[in-house]
Amino acid sequence: MRSPRDGVNAPLPDAVFGATAMSEHAHQLPSVFPREMGPNAMKYLKEVVDSGLASDMVSRMERAIAGAHGVRFCVGAPGCTQALFNAMMAMDFEQGDEIIMSPIADYGTVVGALIEGYIPIFADTEPGTGLVSAATIEPHITKRTRAILVVHLLGLPCDMDPIVALARKHDLVLIEDVCQAILATYKGRLAGTFGDLACFSFDSEKTCGADMGGATITDNEEIYQRLKNRGPARGAREVPGFGRVHMYRGFPTRMPQCTAATVLANFEILPRQVAQRQRTAALLDSMLDTVPGIATYRVPPERSHTYWMYGFSIQPERFRCTPDEFARQLRQSGIPQAGLARYYLMPEGIRFLREWVEQGRYPFCIPPASRLPRYSADVVPNARQFLETWIRWFWTEKYTDEHVQRMADIVREVAMKNRR
Repeated sequence: MRSPRDGVNAPLPDAVFGATAMSEHAHQLPSVFPREMGPNAMKYLKEVVDSGLASDMVSRMERAIAGAHGVRFCVGAPGCTQALFNAMMAMDFEQGDEIIMSPIADYGTVVGALIEGYIPIFADTEPGTGLVSAATIEPHITKRTRAILVVHLLGLPCDMDPIVALARKHDLVLIEDVCQAILATYKGRLAGTFGDLACFSFDSEKTCGADMGGATITDNEEIYQRLKNRGPARGAREVPGFGRVHMYRGFPTRMPQCTAATVLANFEILPRQVAQRQRTAALLDSMLDTVPGIATYRVPPERSHTYWMYGFSIQPERFRCTPDEFARQLRQSGIPQAGLARYYLMPEGIRFLREWVEQGRYPFCIPPASRLPRYSADVVPNARQFLETWIRWFWTEKYTDEHVQRMADIVREVAMKNRR
């Protein structure tokens, strides 16, 4: 994407999200929207209204999410970006401290760290996976590293045991971004239960989609108290004889009660939906495994994938067309939203980070930083290569076996038409 300094004077269009981003495909295969809403959604919303906004809906939702994950604490947020921001506010690091992150992520994963003055350091992914590992993280650990933030991408957890061991070895906070992988498992444990804290998304297009929403869970009471104080309470304490005093630069991240109502209702039906997603994705995998040049994503046996998105890699040398053209033909033939996701490559996608380093903008200067990071696709070649050949689209529990057969036929037809 070029900037005005590159000679483009016309403003670039804003990105769109949620149902608006998918509306043009509503006439094709079933879309994520309209969402199935849990049968208790109207009941819970009515409770909020009938209570005159005095309901305990947020705390009920928080107890449900925490209980399902076997931890004691959950703090709701109005969105996933705010949940991750709240996690950053709860860290008590110094400006210029480093957080090692997954390079394939959403901007919301990174922005909270930037607001707090922390420096994101992007580790590469394992080849062909899109996931970071202990081996790709460890070379980036320095005396200024304070945390590791892993992203469970598209519905699949990272290889967590070695990452947990690495974090403990270096006394680092471990944060899990589970925004795309709610109810995914690793060795029988739910994603989000391995780190010191974990963040979830309930944005409308996510696996557990509400009107928006996010949450952070932890089993650490000290972290919980900071999460609760610095987000919902805006860093304030009550001082006798005076009242509210702000002890920390907090920011309001309170979840609305109506959002909590829709999250709670939709979380109740999520296990059934995930099971359907997994069944139909496995069926499509089995059909595409017979298509030369198509490499379906291999889910390791100790993990489960919950398929926020489905995808496969293509072997470009087997086709006369580019991956972008292959994806365009899939869309044209009826698979909505099929495409590449280069924009998920954060070292390349957050363009202003390069400018900040070049300008020596605080904290991307020495001091407080101990080194100046590089931000480009070149620093994460495995992640870049993965996204150059990975074609994905939104998955939904609405898909039937007939829909899966239709998608398989489309992929097979496009592959045959373009095969060398």
